[in-house]
Amino acid sequence: MLATGVNGNQTSQTFTVKYTDGTSTVFVQSLSDWHSPQNYPGETQAVPMAYRDLSNGTKDSRTFILYGYAFGLNSAKTVSSIVLPNDSNAPVLAITLIP
Repeated sequence: MLATGVNGNQTSQTFTVKYTDGTSTVFVQSLSDWHSPQNYPGETQAVPMAYRDLSNGTKDSRTFILYGYAFGLNSAKTVSSIVLPNDSNAPVLAITLIP
């Protein structure tokens, strides 16, 4: 999963993986703010960026980071959906399921 925290670290975020057999697994993961890595367990620095564009068209030349996270899924089951945290400060940019 590729995600980050904005407006501060986003701690103890809940991700729920639902399977087609009606069961689910809950994963709790803290996300570092994209400008201040905390090196939370399970977190890697996946995509460092040299700047961000601000809404007024100027450039913020500090380093910003998207983080990588991995959750151990039950390979004997089929995922039907993933419920993301209800937190607009914890954006998820991509998820890949690997068999």
